[in-house]
Amino acid sequence: MRKRIFISLLLMAIMIFGTAVTAFGRVGQIGFFGGITEGVRLPLTTEMILAQAATGNQPNLNLTNMVYTEIIWIGGIPIEFEGLMNMTVSNSGRGASAQAGTRTVRYTVRPGPLSPEGVAINRDITFNVNWRREGNQIIETYSVARWTEAITIGEAVFAIDPNRSSHEISIIRDITPGVTYYSGVVSKRAVYVDGDGNTTTHTVMGQIYGFESAWSAVETHRLTGIVDTGVWQLQYQQVPSVAVSKELQYRVNEPTLISFAGNYREVTNNLSGLNYVINIAPTFMHDLPRSGSAYVTNFNRFEQLIAPNLNSIRGHWAYQDIRRLFAMEVITGNPEHFVPNQAITRAEFMTMLARAVKLPLDEAHMTPPVQRGNRPLQVQLVFPDLWPNRPDYAYLRAINEAGIAVGRGDGHFHPDEQIWREEAYVLALRTLGLGRLSLDMPPVSIYADSDLISPWAMGDIQAATRIGLIAPDEYGNLNPQEYMTKAQAAALINRLIEYMRHELIWDYTENIINFMNQ
Repeated sequence: MRKRIFISLLLMAIMIFGTAVTAFGRVGQIGFFGGITEGVRLPLTTEMILAQAATGNQPNLNLTNMVYTEIIWIGGIPIEFEGLMNMTVSNSGRGASAQAGTRTVRYTVRPGPLSPEGVAINRDITFNVNWRREGNQIIETYSVARWTEAITIGEAVFAIDPNRSSHEISIIRDITPGVTYYSGVVSKRAVYVDGDGNTTTHTVMGQIYGFESAWSAVETHRLTGIVDTGVWQLQYQQVPSVAVSKELQYRVNEPTLISFAGNYREVTNNLSGLNYVINIAPTFMHDLPRSGSAYVTNFNRFEQLIAPNLNSIRGHWAYQDIRRLFAMEVITGNPEHFVPNQAITRAEFMTMLARAVKLPLDEAHMTPPVQRGNRPLQVQLVFPDLWPNRPDYAYLRAINEAGIAVGRGDGHFHPDEQIWREEAYVLALRTLGLGRLSLDMPPVSIYADSDLISPWAMGDIQAATRIGLIAPDEYGNLNPQEYMTKAQAAALINRLIEYMRHELIWDYTENIINFMNQ
């Protein structure tokens, strides 16, 4: 029951208060010890707009005094500890174009002002991380370089024996244009020695799942732990998780004598929780609960967004979608010049899509190009009809380099031609990197006009249908060969953002937590 309460609270907080995300979330933001932190926040819209593309070495990451909660298991009875955790990542030598390297990740855990009396964790562990890149995937392997730890429970102090202990993690990240997905395994064998020389062995094995996007991020661990003293044994399953995302809330202004009726504000919120179930317990725990949960709550962040004047299209079926995208600056320009029923060009749609998923822009592709000293950077002409003097050139190059759009097969990009609806659906799906979802599906039969779908678009349209990104119209048609209007584009991109905010979070929390109910 508590597992469902956690996920219900998590989703309710996301829908009511907004999304919680990490500053483009970091793997290991909750540690690898079965505990939870408040997580790393997503940047606000203004911060993302002002941010420049990363070049050279990635900056070091220092997360200090994060509220941290962990269940202490080695005494045989679960005890909730609340303290503080620091995470320091050194990316020395990890350049933007590097294919392999090493770095260190250091965690320290110590008691905080809310730590329970007589209970403490003092941990200082540094991992050496070897990593390599293969295409869009990065493989990371963690091994312990240094480990000191002492757990205090009343009068007893359990000190780690580093010579008999090991802690290893292996992560694979798949970097798609709009979302980075990751999966991994963790294996820990911690041998503790108390003041009388008795040993307690705590082993943990489990899976790590997560994703990071501009709108949401989740990291969830699914762990099985065993505590063995030689006299008694305890076995448990535990799921710690942090979810971060951003949401829009519209607020109507209370004064009537004001130039704008209201505007959206962006709310960011982090919510962390863990659930556990005890499968095998020592006899002295026979009358105690066999399941439990713990949470870390956080303050929200708010940012006011612009209030576009869209009175000219009020009442249009896509008015809310268009207003939201203007507020988030996915659509820019003079709102009075926006014609929702006008066909949208490939360049206009791709620019909206690049802004929606926050594709990084290379400074060499800016218009005019960023200068180095007195000389402008040289720009390679990839397509004969795509010139650097276009104001949208950086976005189109970002879309192309991310593998979302590669032209129309004749060596030209055709940026100013109108985009077919099936093209737009394919490009939107590719930003999520979920094309593989079509592999175990039968051919699309949900659409009355499925025979009009081009063979090259069939797979991605199957996947987009499966995740609810697209659906038949009131007549059961997809109309794949029709040109897409600006209003239809706004609705599609808004659905894409909402999918990244909500459905992905649900899949990475509810589906994983449910394993304990089986």
